Amino acid sequence: MMKRKGQFSIILANILVCSVVLAGCGSKDDGIEQSGSANSGNQGTGEAVIEPLGKYDPPIDVTAAKFITQDVVYPEGQSESKNAWEDLYKEMGINLKYDWIVKGTDAQYFQKLNLSIASGEIPDLMMVNSSQLKQLVESDMLEDLTSVYEKYATPAVKSVFEQDKQALQSVTFDGKLYAIPKTEPMIGAQTPLLWLRTDWLTKLGLTEPKTWEEVLQISNAFTTKDPDGNGKADTFGIALSKDFINGYPSLNGFLNAYGAYPRIWKKDASGNLVYGSIQPEVKSALAKLAELYKNGELDKEFGVKDGSKVAESLVGDRIGMLFGPSWASQWPLQDNKKKNGAAEWRAFPIPSVDGGNATVQMPFGASFYYVVKKDMKHPEIAVKMANLFMEKLYGETADYLKYGVDSSGITVAKYSMVDLFAPDKDINRSVNVAEAIKIGDPSKLNPEEKSTYDKIKAFEGGDLNFYGEMYQNGPEGAMMVLKKLSDEGKVIAEGYGGAPTDTMGEKKATLEKMETEIFTKIVYGAASIDQFDKFVEDWKALGGDQITQEVNEWNASQK
Repeated sequence: MMKRKGQFSIILANILVCSVVLAGCGSKDDGIEQSGSANSGNQGTGEAVIEPLGKYDPPIDVTAAKFITQDVVYPEGQSESKNAWEDLYKEMGINLKYDWIVKGTDAQYFQKLNLSIASGEIPDLMMVNSSQLKQLVESDMLEDLTSVYEKYATPAVKSVFEQDKQALQSVTFDGKLYAIPKTEPMIGAQTPLLWLRTDWLTKLGLTEPKTWEEVLQISNAFTTKDPDGNGKADTFGIALSKDFINGYPSLNGFLNAYGAYPRIWKKDASGNLVYGSIQPEVKSALAKLAELYKNGELDKEFGVKDGSKVAESLVGDRIGMLFGPSWASQWPLQDNKKKNGAAEWRAFPIPSVDGGNATVQMPFGASFYYVVKKDMKHPEIAVKMANLFMEKLYGETADYLKYGVDSSGITVAKYSMVDLFAPDKDINRSVNVAEAIKIGDPSKLNPEEKSTYDKIKAFEGGDLNFYGEMYQNGPEGAMMVLKKLSDEGKVIAEGYGGAPTDTMGEKKATLEKMETEIFTKIVYGAASIDQFDKFVEDWKALGGDQITQEVNEWNASQK
């Protein structure tokens, strides 16, 4: 989940250098109300000291809605409301009171949130998508965070947005900042790779693919040659879910092989931005997918299966190929390894139909955003939680094993209400860890990197709990494959970084729904491949042309 190649040169170490100690953060406020100890030294002056990591005393109550991904697990005795981050918030004088919690897909969460928005009853703090952000801003339901961001954000947090300048642009309306972007490492979070069951390759006498034709041959063999050896025709070549456009498992990587880039804006030969999903290369990729479906190489029921259901098939030895992100080794492939010790997965570059490695797409650095309800008494809460996240994972008081990833491999950071990451964090981590392993000296690693180093060493010592860590972040893991692609200029970024345009706010959801429906029907064989051309015509007529004009007006303003 991550913009420009030149920005990768700013490494995470810069963030750590500029992290500030609480005692050194104080400055005078000029009107923002701050409760508790921040006021204690200024009674009667009308001024308050800004403490970016300061406690609230007395404590404050904050209502919230929370999204928890399907892969989140809790140590014994812990839960959504009782864990290290919840305890930390209480220590900071923040009592989170959840209106509701969704553990599942982001689509389920945002559907629930849409109901809250429609009712006019929203919590103080919540995560929204771009369409909801625009809707809430236009309805005057959100707090302007411009001032509190400037005054409360630590240098560590501001450094993230200095690297990823488009992130803040995407939440700025009429010059005002209305959200804190949930930034992701630009390459590590969603950029696709080809994950293969290499033990199946060996069993069937196949080699690692160098060409796209070889990828297709492997898919067919995994479907027809009984790679699991159970004598049943119960395996599929390629993992696919109903959310196969930008969901999980996504087939963006499959489309990238054809030079197709769904759901992102990319520059054409003249420098104008065009919508990837309507380009002719998509038609070629969909035609091949329809062929694979007809051949039985895709699950016949993919249209009703979400990511968790597909994960069950991967864990259950039914699928041998996954177009997925670097973290796929952590979930669900690690679970497959633990269930079946013979299973082996490795990440490879995706070959292009034109030869060589395909150029793969990198999503916008922030797809989701943290917002605060208008007139909430403490609008700085979102900024302070972002500060806290950066401090406890990377700052001078960091405790990565407690707040990041614990010693058993559980990602505790996912319990945090607000999180954000530096764009190049994941690549830097893998590079630094690889070097430390090579020289046998981890002394220069930051807390997160040292934790990764220790887990890889534990795996080398026989601990399968860290299989996923090894093949995501190890010397021959997914992140090193992505680094090579990045160094070769084989990663294409989302080209549009502004706030949702007017027509996006009105039409984007409808257009994306139409896109998903027709693409799914084409793959199923319920619609002919020529229906793609009709989809392109409809997309343009129903708002796409207007969105394209608005996007390129923004593009022109950036020159």
